[in-house]
Parts: sequence; C-alpha cells; structure tokens
Amino acid sequence: MFFVENKSYDAKIHFETEEHYTRTVKNNVPVLMLWQTDKTVMLGNNQDVEAEVNIEFAQKENIEIIRRPSGGGAIYTDKGTVLYSIIEPITKEAKIHREQTAEMIIQALAMLGVTAVQEGRNDILIEGKKISGLAQHTSPTHICTHGSLLYDTDLEILSKVLLPNESKLKPKGITSIRSRVTNIKPYIDNDYSINRFIEFLKQNLQAISRSGL
Repeated sequence: MFFVENKSYDAKIHFETEEHYTRTVKNNVPVLMLWQTDKTVMLGNNQDVEAEVNIEFAQKENIEIIRRPSGGGAIYTDKGTVLYSIIEPITKEAKIHREQTAEMIIQALAMLGVTAVQEGRNDILIEGKKISGLAQHTSPTHICTHGSLLYDTDLEILSKVLLPNESKLKPKGITSIRSRVTNIKPYIDNDYSINRFIEFLKQNLQAISRSGL
C-alpha cells in the first residue's frame, strides 16, 4: 500500500489528490491517504445545502462548506477529525470494497482496545454511536472509498452546524445529532495525541492491507 502524505488542511486539495490517483494510477498498488481539515462541512454530491447545513452558524464560525465527489450524507470535520481515503483497482462490487475498508478500520481500532462495529450501509459505531461514515467515487478503473473518523472532533459545533434528519433519528429513538455520535479518543486507554493516532493508523492499515484482507 502506497502512502500519500499531504499536510494541507484544505479539504479541496485532498479531494483533488483523490481524483488524481483515482483517475491516473495505472498499477494495482492501493493508495492510502490520511488527512485533516480546518472546520469544514462536506456535502454529498447530490445534497441540498439549505436542507443539511445551518448556513448562518457556519458563516459565524468560519466553517467552510464544500461538496465532495461521493454520495452520502453531510459531515462536519475539523483538526480533531482524521479522514481516510483508500484508492484501489475495481476488482469487485463497490459494496465489497466499502465493507473491506470498514473492516480495516475496525481491525486497526481493535489493536487499540476499541471495539467498533459496522452497521447499515455506511456507518462504523462504538457502543451504538457513530464514529465514522464511508462513501465512494470511481473512475473507469479505480474506486476511492473514503470516510472520516471522529477522534477529538468538536461535537458541539458538529451538532449545531448540521441540521438533523428527522427521518433517520426518530425511528431509532434518537433525539439529536449530538446524542448519535461520539469521539474515539475517550475509548483509548493511553492519551494518544491525534498525530500519534494518525501514525498508528498509517502503520497498521498498511500492515492489515499486506495481510490480504
């Protein structure tokens, strides 16, 4: 697995990098990206910004609003969030690529003593609360599966800038976005800085990939 490092906090640059590798890579070596952003709301490629985002609050907090190339729901990210992108040749159904990427994340977290599970089509949970969602975009030959990990994200800002989808929350008895999500950091025994967590993911996701998952 080839690791691409980019220190920018501008989400647009990382999506451009994803697009570059998804469309130009000619070999069969998977590409791994781990990255962070400034305060950003990322919309799925077909979402209505006014239905998903508290625009007034976003402007007040200097939160950038961008649209990503994949589908899925709106997410909030900041420097306490770790985003991951895995780009690989299309060798199976997109669903299988997505499930395998989720399993890699789950295995890596297990090495830190954190028990996470995949639920539904796109979500990874700890104790019933969401820590990550996955989405995908493709070229004719390659697929990019990407997602965000709530490591030490400001969940108060997250809950205020994203507008709740009542159709998703009410059937599960959830009263707010804030009660549906959690950070990973409190579940780790050692006091990992986010940089240490990123380095851990880099080493272990590469090792898991080599193991042939």
